[in-house]
Amino acid sequence: MTGTVAVRALCLDLDDTILDGRSCLEQGWQLVADHWVSERPELTHERALAELEQARRWYWEDEVRERRGRLDLYGARLEIVSRALERVGPPAPSLAAALARELTDYREAAVRLVPGVRELLGRLRAGVPRMALVTNGAAAPQRAKIERFGLACYFDHIQVEGEFGAGKPDTRVYAHVLERLGASAQESMMVGDNFACDVLGPLVFGMRAAWVNPSGKTSPVAAPRPYLMLRCVLELADHLV
Repeated sequence: MTGTVAVRALCLDLDDTILDGRSCLEQGWQLVADHWVSERPELTHERALAELEQARRWYWEDEVRERRGRLDLYGARLEIVSRALERVGPPAPSLAAALARELTDYREAAVRLVPGVRELLGRLRAGVPRMALVTNGAAAPQRAKIERFGLACYFDHIQVEGEFGAGKPDTRVYAHVLERLGASAQESMMVGDNFACDVLGPLVFGMRAAWVNPSGKTSPVAAPRPYLMLRCVLELADHLV
């Protein structure tokens, strides 16, 4: 998909699309490793990071755990840290809880708007008839971020997984959003960083899609139809009319 595209309804993802949580991700796990090593001096920092990385992959690559974890990020982090700790020593529930809480507090404090995204939202709001914010995750933390950054004013509809009862890429999500926006799938676009949720799901549903892909990595599976690929969500303004 190239050039400019006319859309009646635009759906935007929240995390790692208009909010930047990615740039603080690895720093957060570095802090966890530092804390862990300070409590277990016999452990090297490199070993701690390696065990945490292995546990992260184990957790998030499983579809059932992924669905559970996105609704309870602290619980997911606790399970990840507990698994890492138990691979190198006896269970340490108090330490695991402290590490998971430290990471959660750090990530919540460090998240920021993508620089320039407020101006982008203003331009999109002026040029696109209907807009929705469509985010997976639990209701309370997602709503807290929406309020913290004053995002509600840009959208005609906001749909949060924890409130709606289903998350992307469930087709019920897109069907409900487009019903609320009064638009057909063919005249709508979903924009986000998660290939399965924000690209494949919408394309299968009949929508257009744009993948926010800062690293330029290749798609994990073939898409049924062409889609936009953006290094940053700010590039979206160059493709919409």
